[in-house]
Amino acid sequence: MKKLFLALGILFAVYATAMLLQTTNMDMGLAVFFLLGALFLVLFFRYNTAMKLFNTYKKTTLTLLITTILFAATLETLILTSANTDPEKVSSKIDTILVLGGGTKNNRPGAVLKGRLDQALAYAKEHPNVTFIVSGGLGFGKTTSEGSIMKNYLVENGIEADRIQIEEKATSTYENLLYTKKMIQPDDQLLIVTSDFHLFRTKMIAKRVGIDAEGLGSPLRISSVPQAHVREYMAIIKSYFTDR
Repeated sequence: MKKLFLALGILFAVYATAMLLQTTNMDMGLAVFFLLGALFLVLFFRYNTAMKLFNTYKKTTLTLLITTILFAATLETLILTSANTDPEKVSSKIDTILVLGGGTKNNRPGAVLKGRLDQALAYAKEHPNVTFIVSGGLGFGKTTSEGSIMKNYLVENGIEADRIQIEEKATSTYENLLYTKKMIQPDDQLLIVTSDFHLFRTKMIAKRVGIDAEGLGSPLRISSVPQAHVREYMAIIKSYFTDR
């Protein structure tokens, strides 16, 4: 068990550090992995003390551990069952594609946002009459809104500028959808394009603001999945209680 704690501590710490170097962006998902790495290393170096505490509070510790695992498994199931990444499973009667912001770098779409835009372009290629709304505000330290960067990318990839509306005030998924609602007609058939892990929460919030829409997700790189999903667990909990 002691060696397992060491292995887990090193694994979580190395993963979190590698992802931080790759993305240069610390978020709650990475923070959790750093904390887990630190926790397991503490358990390794204070193994005897940790075992004494575990034996003293065994029932409480096991109850908390099992509850946490079951809760995370429930959230993961909700995420995975909502993660449609197949454009063929989307209705052919879509009027407007809403692409949600996902991060920029040097006034260009970041890897996550590029995946979302490329997925929207793939659908639009087969449905050339759809229009677009790109939603994303001005991030901290940025000089150009996500919405403007997203529009430029779509235009570079063959979408006429007059087919694209920009929403550039939103700083959260809730605001993306709340502000977009004012830009669409009541009878518009809307397709929301975001990352696959983000679709469950997006649909939940969309219903709350009165938007009936289909969803299409863009897949993540395998290396980004643990970080993104753990972050999304906490975001789902936050949105459930606050995004109303």
